[in-house]
Amino acid sequence: MTRTVFSMCRPSTILGICLLFGASFASAQDAPILRSGVFEVGGFVGASYGIDSTRVMGGGNVVYSWTRVLMPFAEVSYFPGIGRQQKVPGLPTATETFSIPLTDYNVGFHLRVPIPRSRVIPYAVVSVGGIHTPSRQVTATYPDPFTPSRQVQDSFTADASSDFAVSGGAGIRYYAKERWGFRGEFKMYKPTGNFTDPFYRVAAGIFFQF
Repeated sequence: MTRTVFSMCRPSTILGICLLFGASFASAQDAPILRSGVFEVGGFVGASYGIDSTRVMGGGNVVYSWTRVLMPFAEVSYFPGIGRQQKVPGLPTATETFSIPLTDYNVGFHLRVPIPRSRVIPYAVVSVGGIHTPSRQVTATYPDPFTPSRQVQDSFTADASSDFAVSGGAGIRYYAKERWGFRGEFKMYKPTGNFTDPFYRVAAGIFFQF
């Protein structure tokens, strides 16, 4: 028994085992679906929550695989407006009716987590950019000061604005083939300016690499 253990521990045997293990590990790490130096384009649809209420959204992005892990990207998303009403500050008997569509444009990077020979690749996402709101019509309804039982409406245009925002989250890529697949992502936004409350987005879509 001692002789067997000793023979297995000889330098040549240990070297052979290390080389075999290293070759196996390198082979497993070189999953062909995780390419570097390629571009990726994708589109997605989803839903957001926290701006006002749940709303459908959509967008697209361009991603570059700088390495098998680091993927810089540029992205644009559109959040259609939802009509809503709110009380006018300082005038409890008056209400405003309006809709606020948003456009998000941001740049950042995906950090892939390579899993050997796996079609499912998780990733983290960090980005910075802007939230743009176009000029929009706002209708105010309030009691007539001379005839309180009568309601009066007044419309005005709210100015467009663009505010800085940071965002981050996580997602999963599923590689159906080496060059295309599906992607799901959760992202949280923290804007500044007119909209300071965080809001959230869940989206899924398809991507192509070339």
